[in-house]
Amino acid sequence: MTQAVATTQAAAARAASPALRHLLVTLAYLLVIVGVWHLYVTLADVPVYLLPAPDAVWQSLVTMSEQGLLWGNVLYTVRNILIGFVGGIVIGMVLGYVLWASRWAREIAAPYIVVLQAAPKIAIAPLLVLWFGLGFESQLVLILMLSFFPMMVSMRLGLESISSDVETLGRLLGMSRWRYFRTVQLPGSMPELMSGAKIAIIDAMTGAFLAEYISAQVGLGYLMVLGNSSYNTPMLIAAVLLTVLAGLAGFGAIGLLEKRLLRWRRSH
Repeated sequence: MTQAVATTQAAAARAASPALRHLLVTLAYLLVIVGVWHLYVTLADVPVYLLPAPDAVWQSLVTMSEQGLLWGNVLYTVRNILIGFVGGIVIGMVLGYVLWASRWAREIAAPYIVVLQAAPKIAIAPLLVLWFGLGFESQLVLILMLSFFPMMVSMRLGLESISSDVETLGRLLGMSRWRYFRTVQLPGSMPELMSGAKIAIIDAMTGAFLAEYISAQVGLGYLMVLGNSSYNTPMLIAAVLLTVLAGLAGFGAIGLLEKRLLRWRRSH
C-alpha cells in the first residue's frame, strides 16, 4: 500500500514538473519585462502620458475594478470571442468539407471566399456597422469573417491528407459517410484542425477588439477608446495588456487541448 502511494506521488510529481517549470519560466519572463519597463520609465523620466510606470497601470486596473468598469467589459469581450470562435469553427469545417467533397463548390465558391478574405477588415468593419447596426450582430459578423477561414483551409488540408487507401478500405468495410467521417476523417484531420484553431482563436480576438474599437459601447476595445479619448494612458495600457493576456490564454487553451487530443503523436 505504502509503495503504491509512493509510486502515485512520484508519477504526479513527474507530471507536474514540466507544468511547474513552464510556469516558473513564464513568471521569469514577466518579471524581466516589468523590471525593464520600470527601469526605463524611472531612469529616462518618461512622462505618464507617454508611457506610465507598471504601478500606475496596476493602479488603473484597481480603479476600474472598484468603479465597475473592468469585469463587465472583460466578460463581454470574452463572451463575443467564444461565440465567434465556436461559430467560426463550425462554419469553417462545414465549408472545408464541402469544398473538399465537391469540385463544383470549389470552382464556384472558392474564388469568392478568397476575395472576401483578402478584403481589408478595417475597411469592411464600418460597412458592417451600417448594415447590422452598432450592436452585437455587426461585431459577431466581423469575428466570424476572420475566424472561419483558417478552419476552412485546415479542414480541407486535413481531409486531403488522408490516404486514398484508407478511403478504399472504408468503402470495403461498408462504412456510411457519417461513420467514415466520424471515425476516420475527423481524427485524421485533427492535427491540421488544431493548427487552424490556433490561428482562428487569435483572429477571433482580433475581430472582437477591432469591432469594439469601432462600434461598441462596452468591451476591452471600448476601454481602449475611452483611455485614448480621455488621455488616460494608464487605462489604455491596461486595456492593451488585458487584450494580450486574453490572447495568451486563448492560445494556451488551444495548445493544451492539442496536447490532449494528439497524445498519440508523442509516441511516434
